[in-house]
Amino acid sequence: MVIQAFENMIETLTSETSHKLINYQAFLDEFETSGELILRNIFQLFHDMIHFYITESKDEFADDSESMGFLNSNLDKLFIKESEKPFFSDRLFTNRLVNLAKSFRMSSERNKIYVFRGPAGSGKSTFLNNLLNKLEKYVRSDEGLMYEVVWKIPIEDMGSEFIAKNRAAGFGAEDNFFEVPCPNHDNPILLIPRKHRESLLKDIISSSDLKKKLFKHRQYNWVLNNEPCTICGSIFDALAERFPISRIYSMIYARRYLFNRKQGIGISVFNSGDELERTMVKTNERVQQFLNEFFKDSNKVKFLFSSYANTNQGIRALMDLKAKNIQRFLDLHGIISDEVHKVGDIEERIKSLFVVLMNPGDLENVGQHSKPDEATKIDESLKDRIHEILVPYVLDYNTEIHIYVNTFGEQIKLRFMPHVLENFAKTVISSRIKKESKAIKEWLKNDRIYEKYCDPDFFLLKMELYSGRIPDWLSKEDKDSLRSEVRRNILAESENEGHQGFSGRESIQLFNDFYTKYSKKRPITMQHINEFFMDDNKELKNEIPRDFLKHLTDLYDYEVLKEVKDSMYSYNEEEISKSILNYLVAITQNVGDLLKNPYLNNEELLVTEDFLDIAETYLMGYNAHISAKRKFREDAVNEYAAVTLAKEIMGEKKHVTETKQYIEMFQQFTKTAREKVLEPYSENSNFRCAIKEFATEEFNKYDSKIKERVQSLFRNLQEKYSYSTESVKSACLYVLDNDLVKKFRYY
Repeated sequence: MVIQAFENMIETLTSETSHKLINYQAFLDEFETSGELILRNIFQLFHDMIHFYITESKDEFADDSESMGFLNSNLDKLFIKESEKPFFSDRLFTNRLVNLAKSFRMSSERNKIYVFRGPAGSGKSTFLNNLLNKLEKYVRSDEGLMYEVVWKIPIEDMGSEFIAKNRAAGFGAEDNFFEVPCPNHDNPILLIPRKHRESLLKDIISSSDLKKKLFKHRQYNWVLNNEPCTICGSIFDALAERFPISRIYSMIYARRYLFNRKQGIGISVFNSGDELERTMVKTNERVQQFLNEFFKDSNKVKFLFSSYANTNQGIRALMDLKAKNIQRFLDLHGIISDEVHKVGDIEERIKSLFVVLMNPGDLENVGQHSKPDEATKIDESLKDRIHEILVPYVLDYNTEIHIYVNTFGEQIKLRFMPHVLENFAKTVISSRIKKESKAIKEWLKNDRIYEKYCDPDFFLLKMELYSGRIPDWLSKEDKDSLRSEVRRNILAESENEGHQGFSGRESIQLFNDFYTKYSKKRPITMQHINEFFMDDNKELKNEIPRDFLKHLTDLYDYEVLKEVKDSMYSYNEEEISKSILNYLVAITQNVGDLLKNPYLNNEELLVTEDFLDIAETYLMGYNAHISAKRKFREDAVNEYAAVTLAKEIMGEKKHVTETKQYIEMFQQFTKTAREKVLEPYSENSNFRCAIKEFATEEFNKYDSKIKERVQSLFRNLQEKYSYSTESVKSACLYVLDNDLVKKFRYY
């Protein structure tokens, strides 16, 4: 068993760390199965790496024409799993990162410095370290295949003295070749002359899909247009003076390009305190000596390169923009602007992904380290060369909870009433959001209808939209007017948020203090959150918006009442369905008409104004104005004729109950119907006592109707909303004792 286990490990390690060279013919043969992997630069590789680590990506509104592609992508595999220190990416940042990767895939050249800017404590360093760690692992996998050039120059024809001398120096000890790796990590395909590259690729690639991408899409322009590095080009030209072309290609080999951050190969990371390089021009004396002797001319091939060559087609990163990294940043700016780096007498083209982490205000320090006459020029040119990606504090309360659970354990959820843990996270996030929301104010025409369960500045609404959710409590009119452009404008406001308030580290400390104090309470309620932020730690009051906790409690009351009502409601789906089907047919007729409903076996229906009004009350809510009902009816007729009947029923052959209009009406009808369900019991003392004494012997003394209602209430709250028995009692008594039915009677 021990020997077998050891042999299995050796086999795995051999597969993972293989550096085996393959000749040029074998390299070209791989295009048949791996062409799309081989023909990637660092930007395309980055795109593929990000999507490789996405385990799930959902668009909850995929069937909605107004979907704006604000996806719920799971990046735990990239930032959390197998990471020494996890980074928690909320939905906003995840979409920024994924969209950046998509832009890499679609563009041929990226002459930019990619700046990830965020306040201290937002996790920028953790984000980058985890990203680079997974990138390094990715390029060692089959999916992360990259090749670089290695020259194997034969020495058998150079005479015994030359061979003996080089073998004594450690070259060609095993065979009659001298290996010269490309210091710029060139893709071997670049050693096909540009004028022949397209025709060759057409011949060796059989995939029509890859051919279409290669010759039509911009991201592959580099494959057809880039030249090999100066060193490889010089070696090729020098060899062409002495050997036939076929012999030269026999000297070109391909090797896996494997990143190694510790050695600075493919990935180089610099902290502000790291010393600047004293020697900008690098060489390899043994290689240069061999090339000079082989070509009998010291000027034929100059084996000169810079440290930038180590990360060509890789990533060069600055962990901050302070001290010595300011000069490094200025150097990067020069390379990006000119696209050429001078190394001694030769030109070095650098095609790398340059990444910089930056705190707010850091960029202003750059001009101070420049000559006065250069500062303005740098400031202006930087605007064109910097692509900024924000890394703010978390603005999605689901991610904030994920952080607490990761830090303190899954068991913390068991201590809280439903919604209360989320509300702690929302309280923290409220400190990070700006008060004014121009986009929301322009969108909501009548915001007063939400005053009972939402704050006047709509922090709570914005939090839901930032998490990708459209709250149920929005009116149908406002949901309908929430077009993709409106959502896009609201999400754009997040670019200016998350740069103030409680930092990530402060948030964890806050939760630790809160949980330590209240964890023995069974269960933790909204009252405890109010005590913690408003009474026990009065200095925290200034960090959160004024009256935010009051409005958060109002929304909590509304949600708990809704769940209790829903759990009390006895569904009569058949009657609801019948009312909707009659309404859909009735709105196409005139008041007073007697019609036969084809959806109900031609059952007769007399169209009356009362019937339409009652149906519309259920479909719009009890406080719907008559003019709003009239407009609703007009829109419903148009949708029924143009979409439901013409497109879905006749075109797509759907049953009427499968259509979008029917489903939405059924949901709204049910929602309105359940709103009145608790009123007969809200002032019934026996009902309250039965809830309090549920699961005790005393419960048996109540009449069968109350027992049946209470048993159904407990069962539904547990099954539908994951309440514990203890939490059901607490929630129901909270609803009754605070008279929430009366509080939200008209909402």
